[in-house]
Amino acid sequence: MEAEVNAQKEIARLGYEEARLEEQKDNTSKAELMERPVNITPSRRTEQSRRPDPKAQDWAERNSWFGKDSAMTYTAFDIHKKLVEEEDFNPESDEYYAEVDKRIRLEFPHKFDTNEERETTKPVRTVASARRSVKPGRKTVSLTPSQVAIAKKLGVPLEEYAKQLKITKEV
Repeated sequence: MEAEVNAQKEIARLGYEEARLEEQKDNTSKAELMERPVNITPSRRTEQSRRPDPKAQDWAERNSWFGKDSAMTYTAFDIHKKLVEEEDFNPESDEYYAEVDKRIRLEFPHKFDTNEERETTKPVRTVASARRSVKPGRKTVSLTPSQVAIAKKLGVPLEEYAKQLKITKEV
């Protein structure tokens, strides 16, 4: 607990120092700007950099989560940075967008229609008692795949797990 408090204090101190340095940097750059002549005509490069790439716009429209799901959006930015800076991908190429799509699907498979989602919708196993006598009003217990997995991890027969589950539901 004390370590957390100390860590929070250190974070706050560093944040304060960072803000102070930014303020000093701003003041220094303002002073430099005052000394230099100002070029009012914007360069063509800045005008071009303001216009988004049409491929980027198409990609963002195809991925409705972009800009709405912050975890996925920040991950996409991180993937972009790695592809461009570390792996020398051309951000205007089709291969770049295919790689971004591939990696975002690997990071968030549960957000896309994949085989893994279909596997989770397996039919539920029905477990009956070991006895073969049929009694009127006999009830069967259906176990979910996660309950089956828990029973197997515990080494408990499915029938016993189902019995205990039934008892706890009746109480």
